[in-house]
Amino acid sequence: MRQQRADYTLEDLLALPDDAPRVELVDGVIQVTPSPTLGHQDISSLLWLWLWLRSHAPAHLRATQAVGVGLSHNTSRQPDVVLCRAGLPSDRSRLRPTDVVLAVEVVSPGTRRVDRFAKPGEYAAAGIPFYWRSSRTPCTCTRTASETGSGRAVSGSTSWSSTARS
Repeated sequence: MRQQRADYTLEDLLALPDDAPRVELVDGVIQVTPSPTLGHQDISSLLWLWLWLRSHAPAHLRATQAVGVGLSHNTSRQPDVVLCRAGLPSDRSRLRPTDVVLAVEVVSPGTRRVDRFAKPGEYAAAGIPFYWRSSRTPCTCTRTASETGSGRAVSGSTSWSSTARS
């Protein structure tokens, strides 16, 4: 079944029932995202845990997983891991870009192009300063920083890799 409208907004997304499937809003189009695999969740959980440990993130920041980030009036993404301001109320399921310091995506076969090409620019345009993209095979993590105030991702990225269990 194909969606007939392309004018949905963040308010429409917030009006969805609590038991609605996992969705993202991209340029007014609601996109249902599949459930992640076990391997995807392993990497996401390890990154979250690494950031959550206060030795890796400043105390004024909080690591969390799979919360929505409203990037504009008609676009909302749900990064796998988010580093946001620590003082936010715990009942929030949608964050503003100004709340977010880092968005992390764990690449899946079906999201490879979007995670690599679309999301760095979307996050940078919204003012989120850092974006990490993690791949499973081989296990690598690419860091992209946005130029302050420019709304665009810096072309030079830093990558590192590690041996990970499969």
